[in-house]
Amino acid sequence: MNPTLDLLDLDVSYSYTHAVRLLSLDRATPFWPDLGLRIDDVEAVKAAARRCVRAEIAIEALDDEERDYEAMMAVHIAAFLAEVERSLGTAAAAQIRAWIEERYFVLDRLPDWRTMWQVLVVWLSRRKEHRVARFGLPLDKIAKLFQIARAWAETEEALDRRIDEAEALPLEGWDAEAYAAYRGDDSDLSPLTALSQHLVALEFERTWGAIRRLLGPAEMDALERWGQAEVLAHMETISPHSAWIPPEGRSLS
Repeated sequence: MNPTLDLLDLDVSYSYTHAVRLLSLDRATPFWPDLGLRIDDVEAVKAAARRCVRAEIAIEALDDEERDYEAMMAVHIAAFLAEVERSLGTAAAAQIRAWIEERYFVLDRLPDWRTMWQVLVVWLSRRKEHRVARFGLPLDKIAKLFQIARAWAETEEALDRRIDEAEALPLEGWDAEAYAAYRGDDSDLSPLTALSQHLVALEFERTWGAIRRLLGPAEMDALERWGQAEVLAHMETISPHSAWIPPEGRSLS
């Protein structure tokens, strides 16, 4: 089985290598169900992923004139998928490929407005209803909106807690090797940062979908005005335009 995206594209190559690195880690395994992965033999996938990551580490160690990163990694990524297919079957390989290409790659490139609203919806859960109502949202919708916002804040907090618990595990075996290669000279770096961002983006899709179903066009305009006012008041270096909600992110109701 081969990737369907162009592995010579740097963004695609990076998404694949980051995703495969996550699949290789023992401390990331408990998060597979959150990613939508239902694989019977997890260890076989991790073994294949580790071979791919070791190949990437070797490529990174080459001199610049010897290294054609995207072309070299394309070979090893294809080999990873082929090994999963041989070991676990076409369905398992297709499931992993779909997660990387249709979820990880896409959500790794979210527009700025989505990232901003991940923050703003948490803030919304901490605001007073009457202050939000000033922007034109009806009180009955505000009550439901606050329920969604509080649920999102709790979800994000729970995800952060789970990631922190995973980071606190002793670094040993393969995870120690992978972390050392990933960090280089910066001990603060962690491959689980990408996992955290991906999980948050996955969960926020559901949250924003609930908001889109709840609010009509005029109410979405009011929410946007509230968000822009929040940015103006609390983010001095960021333009209020960052809270603009484009047509594709607006109401479904």
